[in-house]
Amino acid sequence: MSEMVLEFGLQNAVEEAAFVKAVYSFSEWISDASEARENASDAPDVMIKTVCAPDGTLKKAVTFQNQSWAQAFMDFWTRTRCEAA
Repeated sequence: MSEMVLEFGLQNAVEEAAFVKAVYSFSEWISDASEARENASDAPDVMIKTVCAPDGTLKKAVTFQNQSWAQAFMDFWTRTRCEAA
């Protein structure tokens, strides 16, 4: 299984709040989708952690089990970030 990792360098409190909202909305959506899947695995569909970039800044790293989940999250993130701006 190939994983997809997206990193987000959130610049301010507005972006942090938008990220949290996007994660929350995505997790609700993915939970509903997981219940509908017949072959749900034990592995998590998404993992989120804070990572330190080489320049010392902190970023959020979001790991997905496949590219379609990553693209779906990017749709949530783009929409939520635009609403927050």
